[in-house]
Amino acid sequence: MDQPRLSPEAINTAMKSPEHLKLWLEKSGRRWLVLNGLDLVDALPWPSGVEAFVQIVMAYRDHRATIDTGRVEEIDVEGTKRRVPVMKGELLEVEELDRAIRYLIGEITRRDPTWDVNKPGM
Repeated sequence: MDQPRLSPEAINTAMKSPEHLKLWLEKSGRRWLVLNGLDLVDALPWPSGVEAFVQIVMAYRDHRATIDTGRVEEIDVEGTKRRVPVMKGELLEVEELDRAIRYLIGEITRRDPTWDVNKPGM
């Protein structure tokens, strides 16, 4: 199934604000960006595109480090136990992986209703 081409109007609308971009990502089926990283590197201009990609990865990592997971850990600070919040890391949390997997299973079963997780990999 071919993906529709992105119109300049859709891209311009998405660029109006972070909220517009999030809405566009959701409506265009891009909430979860699953990319073959090696193909992405091959598609980017060298070196500027790859440098931009590395900056995006680092910005994402830095942003996630500000998001509280809701968990705490105890650390020793000069002999005193302190409870500190655990922030998200570079890798997706189990809950995020679960949501992404469920989304992807929904996508594959929409595209191929005969697909089943118990079948051998393609």
